[in-house]
Amino acid sequence: MQTIKDLVRNSGFLFLNGVATNILSFFALLYIARYLGPEKYGMYTFVFAFIYFFSFIPDMGIHQILVREAAKEPEKAGKLIGNGTIMQVCLSLVALFLAVVFINVMNFPPSTKNALYVASLGLLISGTGAYGIIYEAKLRMEYSLLFNLANRIVFLVFVFLAITNNSSLNVFIFASVSATFIHNLLMILFAKKLVKVSFDIDLPLIKQLLKEAIPIAIASVFTIIYFRIDVLMLSFLRGDTEVGLYSAAYRLTEALVFLPTVITTSTFPLMSKYYKDSFDSFSFAYARTFKYLFATGLLIAVLVTFASDKIISIVYGPEYQSSAIALQILIWTTAIMFIITLISTTCISSGNQQIVSKRALLAALLNIILNLILIPWIGYTGAAIATVLSTFGAMIFGLSWIHKNLVHENILKGTVSPLIAAGLISIFIILLRSYTDILFLSVISVPVYAAVLYITGWIDAVDKNLFLKLISHPSHAK
Repeated sequence: MQTIKDLVRNSGFLFLNGVATNILSFFALLYIARYLGPEKYGMYTFVFAFIYFFSFIPDMGIHQILVREAAKEPEKAGKLIGNGTIMQVCLSLVALFLAVVFINVMNFPPSTKNALYVASLGLLISGTGAYGIIYEAKLRMEYSLLFNLANRIVFLVFVFLAITNNSSLNVFIFASVSATFIHNLLMILFAKKLVKVSFDIDLPLIKQLLKEAIPIAIASVFTIIYFRIDVLMLSFLRGDTEVGLYSAAYRLTEALVFLPTVITTSTFPLMSKYYKDSFDSFSFAYARTFKYLFATGLLIAVLVTFASDKIISIVYGPEYQSSAIALQILIWTTAIMFIITLISTTCISSGNQQIVSKRALLAALLNIILNLILIPWIGYTGAAIATVLSTFGAMIFGLSWIHKNLVHENILKGTVSPLIAAGLISIFIILLRSYTDILFLSVISVPVYAAVLYITGWIDAVDKNLFLKLISHPSHAK
């Protein structure tokens, strides 16, 4: 019982974290996009996409292994953080060196090179990321809420100051890097309250961490290719304006991925323990999480698809109206990512991180091939289609492997009622959208969707029992 309450408490802080930071990020990026315009906003996005290709190096998959091991053996957390930090600082220097080399080798204009140099400073800051494991392993995500709020508030203030002073692109890039520095500094300072970090070098431990992390590092490489290659290819093949239009839609859908992350970040330490101590609990957690994530992702995708024109108009204004078609397509990538996050959590918590690598490789290859075909033909719309198809292929691969090798329960039976409910609210919106505001219809569709799930029996006795446990008074826990 207490475990469930700890999970809900942790998930609550993660949810508040996601909502608050995404709202602040939304306003910051909204002002940046409107101030810079599609072309310069496209360059802003390109700069961070380019540096993102080096961002896997400071982590190398070490973070998730550290969280897993700290959850299993909390008494070793200080030693894990210390050795992890030593590894990540060294790797961040390697990342910065490689980034600078590539920036100089590539035939970029001087203005682009200068912007890339500023953004590359963020690679150094990422060397302190190991400190974050203690908050995940101990289910103390209220600290992460504090750090992320500070990060986004600083960023938003810097953006306002930059706009007020009619600043150049590089100032906005530096604002983002500075906000990340504030986040990591706070993460280090507050860690002292929870753990005593030991920097005694343990070579066997470092070798073990690297060995365990290599499959995740490989997956990170392909994930980065998958998530950012479309921006680079759009920039080279179609120009910065199309990058700006595509990125405007992408930023909106990307922000919603915090929802499944709330659940999977909280359940990851628990699933790691369940896999070791109780496989039945592990299977139950996987099946139930899939059920809830699928229904939520599908609802969001349907509603945003119908409201995309209105959303783009309200958020970015008429200058970005062409982004609506990209939003209609990319929102389905977000729905699929609800399941992808669960697949990754399930594989890593069970020690099967090599499957994450294979899934990421498949997604990256599909994305590159589809982008090469579709971007020259239909530009950023093609990039959006390529992203959806490659994500879907990766999801099918991951679910199939888990069903065949890990959890044999038929989880697809939980998809029938949500699909029926999604079809009904789609018909509801299509019939009434000529008579009333689409955003009002979207709000009304949520209880309709929930009612269909209840009537069809999708919300079963187990769900009701879990809910009652969550809201029961702590004194009732046994």
